[in-house]
Order: sequence, then structure tokens, then C-alpha cells
Amino acid sequence: MKILTSAKENSEVLKDPNVSEDHKVKIRKIEKYKQFFYQYWQREASEIYSETTLLERDAVTYLVIASKPTEVKAKQECFLFYGCFPYLGFFDENSAKDYVSKLEENGHETYKRRVLAYSTLGTFDDPILSTFFQYSEYDLAETIFHELFHTIFFIDDEVDLNENLANYFGKQMLSLYFKDREKLKRHFENEEKSAQIMQEIVAQSKNLESILKRESWQEDKKVFLERDFPKAIQKKCDELKVNHCWPLKMKWNNATFAAFNTYEKSQDQIKELGESFNGDLKKFFVFIESRYKSYQKKKSEIGTSFEKYLLSR
Repeated sequence: MKILTSAKENSEVLKDPNVSEDHKVKIRKIEKYKQFFYQYWQREASEIYSETTLLERDAVTYLVIASKPTEVKAKQECFLFYGCFPYLGFFDENSAKDYVSKLEENGHETYKRRVLAYSTLGTFDDPILSTFFQYSEYDLAETIFHELFHTIFFIDDEVDLNENLANYFGKQMLSLYFKDREKLKRHFENEEKSAQIMQEIVAQSKNLESILKRESWQEDKKVFLERDFPKAIQKKCDELKVNHCWPLKMKWNNATFAAFNTYEKSQDQIKELGESFNGDLKKFFVFIESRYKSYQKKKSEIGTSFEKYLLSR
């Protein structure tokens, strides 16, 4: 509520001499991204991003992902009406740290990460947050398109699918908006390299899952985390000619792997499904909506998630 009540109209923030010109430029760009998004989808624009909240911290929320030492599976955090999520978010970093301590005392492994943007899915008129300004131009636009997609399509209790669909549509709208094809090509090439590294992480998490089934899992897990995993990641970075091999700077455990599995799962399948519509993004979206309507009617007899129903057409 403090984030909402502290928000000021964009026009007011743009006139404020104490706000940097760089921040003002990004506010204007976000307004253009929003206008383009709702015009493209022929939806009435919501009040989302009509105001700006200037935060005095490096993230809007802090996510805590937890997993048992014996499995690579995120602990589910469940809420009435909104379903279950493979993480718990905190607006206050100290609260997140306290929760981490509590989880670790109960034997869980944990991973805490910063979040620069999020959506309340239309529950409130989300403001622009000053944490958005940490993004580069393309990353900012993709983030806005990603979050706006949640306002037109969201399925309760299916975090993986929601995130993967928003990721896909966010990237596609980036291609529609920007006209400098050469710069965009370089951006997507870098993203593709990052995606390949993340795919390697997901593949390595499967190796960890196999290790955890052994009687000697504790010793083997230590060898995997300290030797085998870093070696595999460095090899992938070398193959891709990536100078900044970012996974090597992170602390890895079951929770970290579980977090990466959440956001990378089904990306290739969604991309393949989208490409079957010959680049027609609107037709693909209509297909998803029609499949969801069909799923809702048959949900009780199908007995599976919408993600599986969608991808097994």
C-alpha cells in the first residue's frame, strides 16, 4: 500500500527538477511501450504505469526460493484464490533474510534474489517503479511488455506457464516495436547465449537430481557443486565466447537450481508452438485463449494442468 500511496502522476514526476533526466527519459519510453501494447492487442488501456513511485532501495521485492537438501524442487507457498507459487516474496529485505534463516533452521536450502519489476495482475493500478530504471533500453521494453501481458492473460496456480508465456510474448513484441534490426539482432544474440547457459544449468540440475538418489549423495553432491558444475558452466561459456560467465559468480544449491527450472521450463515448446502460426502473434494468442476456454469446460475430466493441455494439442 505504501508503494501505491507514494506514487505520483507521471506528469508531476516529469516536472520535478529533483528527478534525473535519465529517469524521465525512461518514464516517457514506458508510456510509449504501454500505448503500443494496448493498441496492438486492441484492448482498453488500464491505469497501470500512469504513476511513478520512487523507491529508496535496490529492488521492489526480494524472492526467497527454498528446497530440501534431498531434492531439486521448490517449496510451494499457497494462497487462497491465487493458488500456489514456488517462492515467497518480501518487500522488506530484512524480512526476507529472517525467512531465509527460519527455512535454513528447518533444514531447507535457500536462494534469495532481487526483483526489479512485478505485476499485481490488475488487482491494483501498478505504478512505474524506480527500480525499472536499472534496465537497459531493450530489457526495459521487454520487461514492460512482459508485465503488461500478465494483465491480459493469467492463469491461477500455473506460475511456470504464466512466466514462460509472458517471456515469449514480451520478446515478440520487442521485435514488433523496435525497427533497428541490427541492434535488435545483437540483443537477441546475447539473449540466446544467456538462454543456452541457462539451458545448461537446467541440464546440470538433472544431473544433480540423479546424484541425490544415490546412497553417497552428500559426498557426490559436494563434488558436483564444487567441481563438476563449475567446470561444465565454464566450458559452455568458452564455447559461446562469453566473457562474463555470470553463473560462476553465484552460490549454487538445490534452491538455486529449482529457481532456474521454474522460469526456463517449456520455453522451447512455447516457441515451437508460436512459430507454427507463421509469426502471427495475434492468431497464436487467440489460439491460447480458445484452448483455455475449452480446458475450463473439460478441466474436471482432463485431470491435468492447462500447460500440458496447451502443449499437447
